[in-house]
Amino acid sequence: MLSISNALNASQAKTYHQMDYASATQSYYNKGGEVKGEWNGKMAASLGLSKEVSPLAFSRLVDGQHPETGEQMVRHRLSQQYENPDGSVTKAVEHRAGWDAQFAPSKSVSLTALVGGDERIREAHREAVKVALSELESYTHARIGGNKPAESTGRFIAATFEHDTARPVDGYAAPQLHTHAVIFNVTEREDGSTRALQERPFFESQNYVGAVYQAELFYRLKNLGYEIERGKSGAPEIKGYSSEYLEASSQRSQKIREHMEQAGVSGPEAAQIAAHATREGKQNLTPQEVLEAHRKMAAEFGNEPQRVVEAARARANQQEQRPENTTHAKEAISFARESIFEREAVADKRAILTTALRRGMGEATFREVRDEFQTQRENGRFRSVESQKYDSERSFTTPETIAAERANVKYVLDGRNSVKPIMGAEQARHQANTKDFLNQSQRQAIEEVLNSSDRIHGLQGLAGTGKTTTLEIIRKGAETEGYKVEGFAPTSKAAGQLRDAGVDATTLQSFLSRKVKATPDEPEPKHLYMLDESSLASTRQMRAFLQKLKPEDRVLVIGDTRQHQAVDAGRPFQQMQEAGMQTSQLDKIMRQKDPELLKAVQHLASNETVKGIELLAEQGRITEVRSAQERIQAIAKDYAARPENTIIISPDNKSRQQINESVRAELLKTGTLSEDGKQLRTLLHRSDMTGADRTWAARYNPGEVLQYTTGSKTEAIDRNSFATVRSVDARSNMLTVEKQDGTTVSYDPKRLRGVNVFTEIERKFATGDRIQFTAGEKKLKVSNRDLATIVKLEDGKMTVELDGKTKRKITFDTEKFRQFDHGYAVTSHSSQGLTAGRVLANIDTDSSRSLINSRLAYVAISRASEDARIYTNNAETLGQRLATDISKTAAVDFRPSTEQTREAVDAFRSNDPAKATELLQNQERVYEYANPDHRVAAVALDYTARPDRAVVVVPDSAERKELTQLIRAELQAQGKISAESHSVPVLVEQKYSNPKLAASYFPGDQIHYRTGSPSIEGIPHDSAATVLSTDAKKNLLTIETRDGEQVSYNPVQLRQQTKQSTVYRQGELDLAVGDRIVFTRPDRENRIRSGDFATLEKVGDNNALTVRMDNGREVTLEAEKAKHIDYGYTVETAKRLSADRIVLTGDSAQLAEQQAALTKLNPKVRDLAIYTSDSANALHKDHGIANGSLLTKEGISNAPNLGSLSEPSSPAIELEGYGIGM
Repeated sequence: MLSISNALNASQAKTYHQMDYASATQSYYNKGGEVKGEWNGKMAASLGLSKEVSPLAFSRLVDGQHPETGEQMVRHRLSQQYENPDGSVTKAVEHRAGWDAQFAPSKSVSLTALVGGDERIREAHREAVKVALSELESYTHARIGGNKPAESTGRFIAATFEHDTARPVDGYAAPQLHTHAVIFNVTEREDGSTRALQERPFFESQNYVGAVYQAELFYRLKNLGYEIERGKSGAPEIKGYSSEYLEASSQRSQKIREHMEQAGVSGPEAAQIAAHATREGKQNLTPQEVLEAHRKMAAEFGNEPQRVVEAARARANQQEQRPENTTHAKEAISFARESIFEREAVADKRAILTTALRRGMGEATFREVRDEFQTQRENGRFRSVESQKYDSERSFTTPETIAAERANVKYVLDGRNSVKPIMGAEQARHQANTKDFLNQSQRQAIEEVLNSSDRIHGLQGLAGTGKTTTLEIIRKGAETEGYKVEGFAPTSKAAGQLRDAGVDATTLQSFLSRKVKATPDEPEPKHLYMLDESSLASTRQMRAFLQKLKPEDRVLVIGDTRQHQAVDAGRPFQQMQEAGMQTSQLDKIMRQKDPELLKAVQHLASNETVKGIELLAEQGRITEVRSAQERIQAIAKDYAARPENTIIISPDNKSRQQINESVRAELLKTGTLSEDGKQLRTLLHRSDMTGADRTWAARYNPGEVLQYTTGSKTEAIDRNSFATVRSVDARSNMLTVEKQDGTTVSYDPKRLRGVNVFTEIERKFATGDRIQFTAGEKKLKVSNRDLATIVKLEDGKMTVELDGKTKRKITFDTEKFRQFDHGYAVTSHSSQGLTAGRVLANIDTDSSRSLINSRLAYVAISRASEDARIYTNNAETLGQRLATDISKTAAVDFRPSTEQTREAVDAFRSNDPAKATELLQNQERVYEYANPDHRVAAVALDYTARPDRAVVVVPDSAERKELTQLIRAELQAQGKISAESHSVPVLVEQKYSNPKLAASYFPGDQIHYRTGSPSIEGIPHDSAATVLSTDAKKNLLTIETRDGEQVSYNPVQLRQQTKQSTVYRQGELDLAVGDRIVFTRPDRENRIRSGDFATLEKVGDNNALTVRMDNGREVTLEAEKAKHIDYGYTVETAKRLSADRIVLTGDSAQLAEQQAALTKLNPKVRDLAIYTSDSANALHKDHGIANGSLLTKEGISNAPNLGSLSEPSSPAIELEGYGIGM
């Protein structure tokens, strides 16, 4: 194993060097006495460090100095403590000297090497450490400072010290081979400058580098003739030792485990703390005393080490050295690929190699596995994905994952405006008003779903927003229109909640396994499928579901992107929304009756976790109890005081079980539970096993119970039967199981599918106990996660009353149905979908970030209708720890990247349209429609999907007018602008081909003169006048100035004044509250520039307008000032647009005209897309805006309420590894 310490300060490192690292008391088997350290690392080599580690060089390096010259390489900050003016004390952190990375084999390996005296094993350990440490060094990064990511250097200095005993326990120093690698806090960049290290990549690489060490050691030990098996943690164990001898030789480990159990803690950090807490004082033991104690203990157990060594040497003489073979490496990488990408869409390279190394341990070396990964990557079986800013290693996905994610989004986009609405607008509005108690959020959602012309429609519903009632009314509306409504959900619990809405519902898995009749007995009715809790559906499940749809079928995809996500890979519900799925919102939370608690839940639902936790703290709903045991007891007492309609939520199964036991103890004291409980053997599902794991015998343990959901005729295993694992043969990959009839069968798990794995546990149950079912049972009509109370327990039968309105009672045989557990405390995942009056949450901030995160906070607290309380070990850091965002990965990001968009904008501004367009293509932000009408409709759809601070650049005036009409109609249909319009007078700028001709003007036109002619014609500078008449023959204009003077002049004679004037003509705009407007003339008084955008908030008396500027200012304009406006949905040019999102559309010639304007793009644009009708010309270097590259994304189909259009066209494109005609 590999453990990496927290950063050591200089004084700690120097003390450890003197007392531990170089001390003879740590190496009793070293005949030379003092431990001689060795230098490691590329930077050590470049500094000429090749001899033994001297105390002086070590001391200088921990101080950040050059080991030879003493020159300061890293700034050294001394530890100091000082008092502030307010009396508080501040302690500055001392310079981080380095980190202690400790490599240690299992106890059986140490006994064999040291007590057995096989020096070959010590050498195998050293070689394995060398390989692993080199791999750890490759993740060395330098701190750069500021908000910049660390810079990869791959160079460090490390000093290694090999020890052979553990710390003494009760006077006995057990044999324990291990190596300390002290990594100093300095690295060297390419330019030769030195920097401090960034430690995060080391800790991120810890599991991976530990696997490298174990794989190398396993392989070497096997070649030495030892029989090796995998230990509980995956570490190589040498066969031939009794468990009693191993336990007697592991007193130090046993003491650490006992300390952790007493403290109620777990994990590597807790183990490190326990190790320090249990250290005994220094004992002066002589080498003779230590070695004699080791020999004496070995003799007590039959001198096992000597016999193991002798047998290995005999085998080694007979076995041949294994030739290099890539077969095992291929199998290991294939296993890792299948296992990892079942659960995640994207994985770090280290995670892939770690899994492969553990699968191929003993059969393949690290180098073989690493090289095989590279080969498969080059062959296209792994695809690299864009790394995040602070990632220390590249991430990968698979072509199948990319294809599945794209397919799901394609179903959504192809289904846009492709079906007739279930109801017309008036019918839908009437259906939404059939219940008086519905809120506006519910009514709007019902209207939008029933009136949608999209085949797939989303419903995003926050926790406690009345989803069941909403779905019931949608169901009734669909059924009146002849639709058969069916519901599915990833969990049986969620399917049951759909049934509460009157929907015929089952699990998603059962629908996917449903066989389709080749020739149906009668015509299939049109369906409306409701897929609930879709955030729990994986990408593969979603794709399989959508593939089963028939042309007339409709889908309502329901979920909450803020709650827990699927166990398997993907986040399709969120991804489909990001790609543009029309999604209705249920966002008015009604569950929480306490208004203060409601405020906190609203913040948690909005991902404002810190604020939500602050409010709970202000409300007195957070209790700090630092000791885990005391905290659990406090929760149990709180529950026992008010058990009615109360649930406890704890993030992991271990703490959940501890809380359940503590609650039962309290309830027994109060007499709530019967004392004559019965011991029952129940089954706990092993959720850590992937499909690939279930094909690998080594992942099973004797005593585990297997359920065969499909059975096997070959092995005579019945469907849904159970069997118990009796033995595991990892070498031949065989399991031997005992069936329910007592017979045994041996088989290769690769040959069987549909196997569930359970651990058998013993629990005590009594009348009055709360239980939670951990699996569904059709005959009993029980769903997984259902809660119940035991009302009777006798003669092997249990009668329970299920929670819910009906209080239904069921009785079952506890020998036949064993999937249940105590139900006082439940995990956050299993609580999703539950509601309770009171919630008690156990949150230990030292737990893994995969358990303690914002989803846990939101799900746990939102279960409560009356009260919620958090018990934690650290109230101060609770908010920040819970603010961690843990989301499933996705291979394809359908959201536009602001950073990449800015790169494209910068390229346009630098007059490099070819590069800009290529960047947009890489982001899939360039769309092609062969039919211009379809393109216009698609642009309108894109705009209305995300209208905030968006604008469409349309060079063609007729197309601008058409797009504006389409966009306004759709926004009115969506309720985003008011249906009530007001006709207001405006002045429309006129563009004349020849403004010097008087015939171009009309009476009533207004001319704004930037430069007047006050001395000759009496026209003031920066003034306005109205055209009274024109004389085309004499080319004379007669105008009336603002002061009432009439002036006649020839525009040709006032050439400069005419050139710098702007002409406006009276017009009208139909404006509605919510309309977007753009100002066509500056207004200094109101600090408005020409081109500024705003949203109309009110049309007042005399056509005064109140608008909200995009910078947030509210401005009221008198009628005269309000005349210089236009609709703000479309504009003619991209030049200096103050918008967050710009959509550019047109044919090749029109786009080419925008080249100059694009050099003046606003650098703060966050999203940019191009829609064109002829890609090859539109992007051509001669008559387009780019370089002739083909487009890389299929156009979106058509928008709701924009008419029925045919499919858009798209060129056939080539993706790496695929030939896809999209």
